[in-house]
Amino acid sequence: MDKESIYDTTIKQLLSQNLNTEEKTKLYTDWSSTYELNLKQFGYAANSKCGEVICKYYPENRDNIVMLDVGAGTGLLAEELASKGFKTIDGLDPSPGMLKEAEKKKLYRNVFCSYFTSKPLPFFKQDSFDLLAVVGSFGTGHIPYDAIIEMIRITKPGGIICISNRRSPFYESPDYVDRFFPLCDRLEKEGKWKKEEITTYNGFMENADGIIIVYRVS
Repeated sequence: MDKESIYDTTIKQLLSQNLNTEEKTKLYTDWSSTYELNLKQFGYAANSKCGEVICKYYPENRDNIVMLDVGAGTGLLAEELASKGFKTIDGLDPSPGMLKEAEKKKLYRNVFCSYFTSKPLPFFKQDSFDLLAVVGSFGTGHIPYDAIIEMIRITKPGGIICISNRRSPFYESPDYVDRFFPLCDRLEKEGKWKKEEITTYNGFMENADGIIIVYRVS
């Protein structure tokens, strides 16, 4: 399948507002076997950018960091971070097909097939992780804006939450506009976390701009 038809049949559907969350999860499962090859065709750089930023906050002792990869997909971020010295990584994704591909890499300590919302996940205790990373999973029908509440709960005080995503959903999608950043600000005023950086970058995927959002849990 060529690039144009991949875009038409898969990516456009995933970015649309016409499918619900479960339908998009099935699309990811159906796509899982060729997912990495197709992302390379589109110049996907979100995982490498996320890894670069995370390493800035963890310049040493990376082998002692316990992290959660939310929206793990086929394990591209785990590959990136494992190559930079991170050893204890759990992965979470709602697509069993994606997780099946991820497990082949033998990089995850545990994998969890689950959606991530604002509701507490029963298999994660409070303050479970030193680091939580999310790559490309904020968008219509994907992770809801208020899931950051649960991200804070399961991240230890002093830990980092790093989001690498297309910039557009946060400024254009009705799921996030006037919701996501106001909630970020409110949680900061409540002393739940503190903003480290919000920066944009070119080349999230083809012509799409990316955004890096980093907060430190209080």
